[in-house]
Amino acid sequence: MTKGRLADGEFDFIIVGGGTAGLVVANRLTEDPHISVLVLEAGTDKLKDAKITTPGLLTLTYDDPQYDWSFDTVPQRLIAQENLYGKSVSHSRGKVIGGSSAINALALIYPPRSSIDAWERLGNKGWNWDTLAPYYRKFHTFNRPSKETAEALGTGYIDEKVQGTSGPIQSSFPEFHGPLGKAWPETFKNLNFPLHSDPLSGESSGGFSYLSTVDPKNWERSHAGSAYYSPVAARPNLQLLSESMVEKVIFEKRSDGTVAAKGISFVHNGAQSVQTAKKEVILCAGAIQSPQLLEVSGIGNSALLQSYNIEVVLDNPHVGENLQDHPMTGISFEVIDGLPTIDMIRDPQVIQGAMEAYQASRQGPLTSGFHSVASLPVVEFLSEEGRSELSRLLDTNIKSTSPSAEPSVSKQHTILRSVLESPSESSVIIGMGASQMHFDKSLQKDIYAITEPENYVSFLVALAQPFSRGSVHIKSASISDPPDIDPRYLSHPLDLEILARHVKYIPTIAATEPLASLIKDGGRRLPDGIDLDSLDSAKEYCKRNIITNNHPCGTCAMLPLEQGGVTDSRLRVYWVEGLRVVDASIFPMIPRGNIQSSVYAVAERAADLIKEDWGITA
Repeated sequence: MTKGRLADGEFDFIIVGGGTAGLVVANRLTEDPHISVLVLEAGTDKLKDAKITTPGLLTLTYDDPQYDWSFDTVPQRLIAQENLYGKSVSHSRGKVIGGSSAINALALIYPPRSSIDAWERLGNKGWNWDTLAPYYRKFHTFNRPSKETAEALGTGYIDEKVQGTSGPIQSSFPEFHGPLGKAWPETFKNLNFPLHSDPLSGESSGGFSYLSTVDPKNWERSHAGSAYYSPVAARPNLQLLSESMVEKVIFEKRSDGTVAAKGISFVHNGAQSVQTAKKEVILCAGAIQSPQLLEVSGIGNSALLQSYNIEVVLDNPHVGENLQDHPMTGISFEVIDGLPTIDMIRDPQVIQGAMEAYQASRQGPLTSGFHSVASLPVVEFLSEEGRSELSRLLDTNIKSTSPSAEPSVSKQHTILRSVLESPSESSVIIGMGASQMHFDKSLQKDIYAITEPENYVSFLVALAQPFSRGSVHIKSASISDPPDIDPRYLSHPLDLEILARHVKYIPTIAATEPLASLIKDGGRRLPDGIDLDSLDSAKEYCKRNIITNNHPCGTCAMLPLEQGGVTDSRLRVYWVEGLRVVDASIFPMIPRGNIQSSVYAVAERAADLIKEDWGITA
């Protein structure tokens, strides 16, 4: 039930954050009618809002405070190289029921087995691909495309035996697609990078058309709010209170020295309230706000907390550390005259026609978002000479770690080295979007703005598993003040070496058929003045044009305490009874690919762990 005020009495569980993970956990726990759950969401109820439900309007929510927290990083200045010119990078995070799953780019891309097995290698017993694979299937239902779409987008790689059949989130391929989407998988076949297996098998590399979180029954976005919450909103044991900002977790310090989470304080409609939990408080506020909430509540680095006059409940300097993300850049190429792209909606008649087609019959370009991606190794490193250069770079730079880095970083880097050394693994995700992008801008709305008169196709290059590590920390005692977000993009020299080489490969992709015939000979490239003639110039380009793929994670890491952990392998906060974290902040290492699928899978498994711990059988 969504109500304007709280029902009387205590709840068994209080979930902070009605986003991707929080609504999964709320749904699963309240399957038992005897378990009561309160979800507190700072954002608003926009479940019926066209900007969220309509796939093709996804960029309209970015940097709009009605939908988006619109966080900015601190100015990014490199440690090991020259600076990133003081550029702050905008991060979009969902501020609505459904969280970031309600405003993201709809991508349902699964990580490889190696990304998840790495979590167990770091000390988290039972967190491996074989354990998590059933949860990747549990959260979604695969919808078979039409024969025409299957042929056009090359979806023959799908193995329905590993796809989900009964999960809440609906996955589908777009029935509206153009020449660019059809050309994508064929181009990578010609580059000798075809996709050989369904990514949900745990093994994948090459170029392919990916699934989107769109329900083909009505061609609307399928997200945590619409799929996990709306169908069960009437459960009497579930209450969701939107526009409720949780200020801190309330703790009880016992005489034996132990600490227990007893509830939360929050503000709703200008009034401060306190709500207690009989069993647990579960933080699902995301990789930026979960560590922030821990710190303002008194769990974190004691020196930092004391500097803001926050009473120290527990001293754990690992809170907010280990921040990882997929830093991204790219190039836009002008397409041949007459080729339709999203840029055409600059014409009021075109967007009006698209809206009318969508509203009348759920057809046309607004039924889909992006759907083309590739995972590749560094092509330059595949030759014998290239492998020698890779070994030299790894030997020279693998120890380029800050003395203050988290204890697990060296283990993480060893795992990343093995990924780079394997020709079957990928170090980058390359995406294609049928529109112009402006990688030299900072705000999300400016990056996706249609400002140039020509039509474009954009190639986006994101580091799949970067070496750099950053942090998220409070800059005041108030939860209302955004924290300092410092991803330290490209601060590890290997990240720049890898990303620059992938960027240099973009023109090769653009010059390969059948994509090459769709790109205008002598046409513009964005941003203007691109120089990729040398590796040094490619590095300079990356430093000037870095943006984010909006995949922050790792800041409440699930790791052994002595290795930098904040949560244990059951996602319980160390030393605290009745407090868990369930969101991307617990990822010890960022998985390859868009993290939405992994957040859903982790939340599904977390719900089972919580049920096991409390003897909940439903």
